[in-house]
Amino acid sequence: MRSVTACLIFFYCVGFIECKPSSPCPSGQFLLKSQCVLCHPTCSECYGHELFECTTCGVDEDGQERFLHQGRCRTHCPRGLYPDRGHYACLPCIANCELCTDGNICAKCREHYKLQNGVCQTASCNTGQVQDPDTGECIDCEMGCKTCSTEDPEICNSCVEGYFLFRHQCRRHCPQSTYEDWGSGVCLSCPAPCTDCRSNTRCLACQPGYFLNGGDCIKQCPPQTFSDSSGWLCQSCHGSCQTCHGPRSTDCNLCLGGNPPLHGQCPLVNCPLGQYFDGKYSECLACDASCKTCFGPQALDCSTCFKGIFLGQDSSCVAQCPSGSYANSATQLCEDCSPNCEACVDTSDNCISCS
Repeated sequence: MRSVTACLIFFYCVGFIECKPSSPCPSGQFLLKSQCVLCHPTCSECYGHELFECTTCGVDEDGQERFLHQGRCRTHCPRGLYPDRGHYACLPCIANCELCTDGNICAKCREHYKLQNGVCQTASCNTGQVQDPDTGECIDCEMGCKTCSTEDPEICNSCVEGYFLFRHQCRRHCPQSTYEDWGSGVCLSCPAPCTDCRSNTRCLACQPGYFLNGGDCIKQCPPQTFSDSSGWLCQSCHGSCQTCHGPRSTDCNLCLGGNPPLHGQCPLVNCPLGQYFDGKYSECLACDASCKTCFGPQALDCSTCFKGIFLGQDSSCVAQCPSGSYANSATQLCEDCSPNCEACVDTSDNCISCS
């Protein structure tokens, strides 16, 4: 009998999983010292009574499906294996797969691999994609992103060409108070005192108290410009002005030839000293011999006089000022005496006769 029993015990293999002895005992039992002994409750068949000595699995007495792996009948297969209900065994997923439901298609790849068409390949996502840490699949970043966070593909780390990174978002254009830095592909803050800019050297708007002049924010406007406080801009003077004060560009302080303006205005054409622009003939004509400078429209319309001669209120140069005025040697102008003076000398209050 012992020799018959020994002959009946031989081993055969099921798939790749386990090699198990054939037994004269019924299912769920194994032969021990010529007696059939019950297997562990989790085993369908076994070669010993321990829970790690199973050779075949199935549905246990509680109705729970169990799958064979390394001698144990498990309710769940480890990562990299899937439960095969045909043999009630844990069989391997495809290469480099961590989670699968069968031996053909992967649900999640191992680290450093990406899922593509159900197959795990070496991870190398395209530009604008990131590998999902849960599935290994390459997913698209937010539009404009070159690289993005693995935790949230809407959080950009860098941008493709033509987009600029601002607060982890890629934008076509940078918001106010920043400018587009093409070298780094990011939105950088404008330098003070700029409140808006095109670059770190070209301002578009300035803080209050500063005037915008040719892309710079300055405290005082340069010559041949005037401060336009309504828009905080340095506006160019008219071409006829050497300096001006505004609010119009033709409100000159001094004309190009060094002449003072007439009623705040300079002639449109800058004639040499001793000449004036004649609008009728569109040419420069000589002032009257009594004038040092003149503006016209007549030759006798003087603006300054030679030394020792004074400019009267009728724009003529005279050697002696008319009654009711006195010769101011500092300004070379005939200036009015005080209201009660008929004649005065040197100052408006130094009367020599009363009215």
